[in-house]
Amino acid sequence: MLAAHIGYFFLIWAAGLSGYGLLASASSAWLRQRALYRSAKLAGTLSFVSVLLASLVLWYSLFARDYSLLYIFKNSSNDLPAAYTLSAFWCSLEGSHLLWTLLIGLMSTIALWTHAKDNEHLMPFVSAALQSVSCWMLYLAVTHSDPFILQLPKAANGLGMNALLQNPYMAIHPPSLFVGYTSLAIPFAYAVAALCYGDITEGWLRTVRRWTLVAWCFLSAAITLGGRWAYVELGWSGYWAWDPVENSSLLPWLLSTALLHSLVVQGQLGHLKRLSIVLSLGAFFLSFFGTFITRSGVISSVHSFAESPIGPSYLIFLAGLLTVCSALYLWRAPLILPAETDKSWGVSKESMLLVTQFLLLSLAAIVFIGTIFPIVSEAVTKQRISVQAPYFNAFAPYIGLGLIVSIFVGNLMRYQSDDLQKLKKATLFSVIMAVVPTAAFVWQADILATKKSFSLAAQLVGSFLVFVSIFGMSFDFYDRVRRLNFSFAAMAQRQLAYTGAYIAHIGALVAILGFLGNYRGLEKTVTLKSGESTELFGYVFRFVP
Repeated sequence: MLAAHIGYFFLIWAAGLSGYGLLASASSAWLRQRALYRSAKLAGTLSFVSVLLASLVLWYSLFARDYSLLYIFKNSSNDLPAAYTLSAFWCSLEGSHLLWTLLIGLMSTIALWTHAKDNEHLMPFVSAALQSVSCWMLYLAVTHSDPFILQLPKAANGLGMNALLQNPYMAIHPPSLFVGYTSLAIPFAYAVAALCYGDITEGWLRTVRRWTLVAWCFLSAAITLGGRWAYVELGWSGYWAWDPVENSSLLPWLLSTALLHSLVVQGQLGHLKRLSIVLSLGAFFLSFFGTFITRSGVISSVHSFAESPIGPSYLIFLAGLLTVCSALYLWRAPLILPAETDKSWGVSKESMLLVTQFLLLSLAAIVFIGTIFPIVSEAVTKQRISVQAPYFNAFAPYIGLGLIVSIFVGNLMRYQSDDLQKLKKATLFSVIMAVVPTAAFVWQADILATKKSFSLAAQLVGSFLVFVSIFGMSFDFYDRVRRLNFSFAAMAQRQLAYTGAYIAHIGALVAILGFLGNYRGLEKTVTLKSGESTELFGYVFRFVP
């Protein structure tokens, strides 16, 4: 019982420090007083330390089997292994919210203490934006999502963790996802700062790109781990079912991917500054939209928590965030001017990056509409209209094929150059080389066994284009390494960004190749009586009462 009071005290203390940090940051930005900003930065750091102490108290209570805490009683038991006792911290609503609050404090502290010197003028605005989010999260932690509520009298044993969550992938998936979500808070804060200040600097570009890349890496890992968990535990016969909560984690990934491409164009041409700001704001907004979907109970999903008082609070925050960001953008965006440069658009790498952004944002719009449509339909008509996989699969293959082509062409073109000689050579080489692996893939996957002509065409064309792209990009990578006398160390040192992009795009192509397999599935609907059986793809299924 003492642990509950100590942990709750740390949360209240953290909320007070965060509230002061918000006021001091805003005052510093308004009055241009550096002393106020320094005190705000210190308050934000101490707030993070307080949340960390509260988290350590909860972890200690979990391992001590302190069932006087309701959260521990509901999510732990005496026979729960140590590894899952550790992950029980984030296996339910209150604990996962505390983990999110802890990580947002960690990311904010790192951002405030490690910023570049040429971003000094932006930091009061950055601090105000970050501490406003932390303040709101801590408000929820001490009201609607308190993990230190007492359960008296103390039970001898707990109810235990949900069996579906006792999986190594689910022990890693939520923290990875939350690190990705909270990392997006830094580009969001810098976007707010740029709008408030009225300009974007080179330091802004480097910082936003670095933090967006961190968020993208963790989101990619989290989505992969979540897909593996779904394949192992849920019996979906796959890793993705266009579940609303799955979609809500995909949306920030799509926008952060588009943001990375926008920042590349911005660094090369000086254009797309406003688009980068919009994507920074949008990616962060969608990370909280996913949290609202998970915690509000407005959708039916295996991932979602039961309906709780925290749902309306999240909705209020989303509405406020959207209103403030939209108003700020409409007011201040005209001050953000493109760089004075003689570089212009043309048939070049930048153009293909823009095409890639269009495809990513189109897919994001389709997924967003399909995810929120049941909620909107119920609010308007009082009837919930469910949107299932066929809606998403009606668009995703075409966008996927477009992305394959844009990845291939974009990686073989050069900035500010319409020279297509290398593209032509690489295309000829990769088309020839792609024939054999495509045929092997078709034979091994038994694609020709599918009964749907669209699925057959999508997989044949898609598989061939994937292998063409992989060979084409590898052709270009080989050429660059050859020019450096096959020194991979020099390649990593001189062309680190290119090497990272090559690995990421190869990974994306391999993932698309796997996605194409989803269109091969055989379906058969039968009604079996006791003792009857049916055959599917060489397997016999018998109804045994």
